[in-house]
Amino acid sequence: MNENRTPEFRLRIRLTSLPKPGELDDISLEHYHVGQTYVLPSQLATLLILSGYAELVDSHPGRAEAADFGHPRFPSGK
Repeated sequence: MNENRTPEFRLRIRLTSLPKPGELDDISLEHYHVGQTYVLPSQLATLLILSGYAELVDSHPGRAEAADFGHPRFPSGK
């Protein structure tokens, strides 16, 4: 089994700053711009977030919840 057919998990991030030269030498970020939003592989996105260079952008905001109006009234079986 040589193929990996598992879809890669991706995250939407906003780049807040760029690393100083020498901080993340193994990663080329020359095509990215501070303030822009990108959808990146989860490993890269997580590294940037944990290093303080990006923030997670919630592309699926939470759903509204129904209001709780106390005790619901159910029809009687009479």
